[in-house]
Amino acid sequence: MKARWADPAYRERARGFNRDERTYRWQHVASGRIVSRTKLEMREEHGLRPDSLDGLVAGRIQTSRGWRLAPRSLLGESPRWIFP
Repeated sequence: MKARWADPAYRERARGFNRDERTYRWQHVASGRIVSRTKLEMREEHGLRPDSLDGLVAGRIQTSRGWRLAPRSLLGESPRWIFP
């Protein structure tokens, strides 16, 4: 079993089952810049911790290291509960 986990290809396939591949829109609070990234990309590029990313997506925390989820009002999306 340990030999299996030593193989990097096996590790990558095994951890892929729980990976969140969705793309989220993130806003940098200080600059107002909006980027479209997955949680893994935000972790690698900006150093956000996994528990902070989960908290941001779930709505438990508002900001982490100067980043937050971009509000729908800035994205130009209409509220989904209003019928046309």
